[in-house]
Amino acid sequence: IIENPTNVIASKANPTFGNLKPAKKGETTSEFKIPEESNSVGNVKVEEKKLPEKKIEPVDETYYVSVDVMPEPFGGMEKLQQNVSYPEEAKRNSIIGKVFVKAFINEIGEVTRAEIVKGLGYGCDEEALWVIKNTRFRPAKKNGKSVKVQMVIPITFR
Repeated sequence: IIENPTNVIASKANPTFGNLKPAKKGETTSEFKIPEESNSVGNVKVEEKKLPEKKIEPVDETYYVSVDVMPEPFGGMEKLQQNVSYPEEAKRNSIIGKVFVKAFINEIGEVTRAEIVKGLGYGCDEEALWVIKNTRFRPAKKNGKSVKVQMVIPITFR
């Protein structure tokens, strides 16, 4: 305690440790214990902070099947077909035919999802999916507005 800035009284400044003893593991060192299930301390109640609920906007997952203008790959279907590589396994097994891929195309012409409707196997299904997923389309139009659409696209292997 400083009584005078120039005069420090050392005897009043030293705390006493007379009644203290070392704590043992698991032993409490305070006069009281707060119950674990309690959320109050003395006269003060501690409340849990509640976050405001987030409003989840519904996502429009509607994909049209009938529109005024269907999507078309940039460069046309011939260009899309030129991007198909005939898998070696299909060549070895003389596999010829078509893989039908259902493509989900969004408003900007990107394929968001694709799945095999009818496949051939021998690597043809994987190749058809890869080609469709990596193709950009002119968007579908309904009432003059770009819309999501699903369509089945045949990919020929010969």
